[in-house]
Amino acid sequence: MAESLGQNLRCTICAHIYSEPVTLDCGHNFCRACVLGRWRGEEGTVACPQCCQGFPRRDLKTNQLLATLVTSLGLLNLGPSPAVGMGRCPSHWDHPMLFCPKDLTLVCPSCLAQGSEGRNSLIPTEEAFALCQEKLENSATFLEKRLEEYREAETSQASRTSQTVELADSLRESIEGQFDTMHQFLREQENDLRERLGHESQGVVQTLEANLRLLDKRSNSVEKLIAEIRSLINVKDRDRLLTEVKGILQRSDLHREPVLPPPELSLGEFRGPLQYAAWKRMLRVVSPVPAPLTLDPDSASPCLILSKDHTMVKRRAKLRQTPASSRRFTVCAAVLAAQGFSSGRHYWEVDVETSPAWIVGAAGEAAERGEDVPLTPDNGFWTVRLWNGKVHWSGDGTAGSASCSDLRPDRVGVFLDYEGGQLSFYDARRMSHLCTFHHCFSGPLYPFLYPLSGPDTSDTEVLRLFHLRL
Repeated sequence: MAESLGQNLRCTICAHIYSEPVTLDCGHNFCRACVLGRWRGEEGTVACPQCCQGFPRRDLKTNQLLATLVTSLGLLNLGPSPAVGMGRCPSHWDHPMLFCPKDLTLVCPSCLAQGSEGRNSLIPTEEAFALCQEKLENSATFLEKRLEEYREAETSQASRTSQTVELADSLRESIEGQFDTMHQFLREQENDLRERLGHESQGVVQTLEANLRLLDKRSNSVEKLIAEIRSLINVKDRDRLLTEVKGILQRSDLHREPVLPPPELSLGEFRGPLQYAAWKRMLRVVSPVPAPLTLDPDSASPCLILSKDHTMVKRRAKLRQTPASSRRFTVCAAVLAAQGFSSGRHYWEVDVETSPAWIVGAAGEAAERGEDVPLTPDNGFWTVRLWNGKVHWSGDGTAGSASCSDLRPDRVGVFLDYEGGQLSFYDARRMSHLCTFHHCFSGPLYPFLYPLSGPDTSDTEVLRLFHLRL
């Protein structure tokens, strides 16, 4: 009986026991705050929330009988219905009855009445509670995985910091060792190079340390967010979960950005032919000097012709008759040097000034010579090419290429550190670094020349191995 009486003493707007009950001219009763909240923002005539009868004036008559009944039955503990025990809609002062899984927001009947868009996607709050718990569980799982990635990155970059410091020390010792053989006036070059190395290594270390601090900050943030999500998942207060789920999931999405990549020192500048670079500026003899290479006629394509001293190659209009050779290029118009390198540090230069397009570099012993394959490290080719007036290289190991210089060199320098796994290219006139390949080489490497034909093949379109004559 108490439950039946409690239902009759509930406001039809808020579904709670009447608070300050008032009666409209149509005879319907409401809480004073509820009806005023429903009329908030309306001008002129207002309507009864239940029967929609219009009233020109907002006359609210206190229903003393209902107020007395509510007071007298207060000991019966007639609280709000569990099905609708949640906060009011801020726009309409109604109790939300449905949930929008797309926007992750609660929807009251008045919100639903104002527009039908998305009505079919609305779900009951009981179903929404389980759905949001699932979303939070998925978010927590993702964040736990991201936290693990952050911690792995912390460990990796902490190790990389010490490795960078050790590498910088090793490079510094190498620089000192090479400059020890030079005269006193070259010490200025050494100090300048050491200063640039120190600046770059310090910048790399500072970046790594900053990354570590940022990763630590992100890890702490994720840990706190996971704890907050876990707490919210286990909460029994449906209002709180449904109200806070959108904001906490948005904060979770902030951690979807990738883990910060670690920077690295530029080995091409500090592990290159340092003495030769200084010699180009100081006109002194250094080591290693450009290797006196010659071209291998048995590897030359039939559409190429070599000079008598085997130091120059150019294209010809017609194919020539050539002896059969397993070393010969038959598809691309390329040629190898007769000398190969399977250890040590070596440097050579190729004059490309008179050729409108070219590819130079190094090729492995097992590189394909009878098929048309991309000239990439995966296929045993480490090269740069002149394309549209710019130097390009396949830095990522794929068939695509990236520009490494906007200036067109007239001589290309190639430095090989076989045991160090480094093949670097330079604009030999300026001794400016173009690019560096890193690879664990196996088997001999041979200098590689490939004169590309322009619109009209000309006798001046040649590539020449540079021989240093002092």
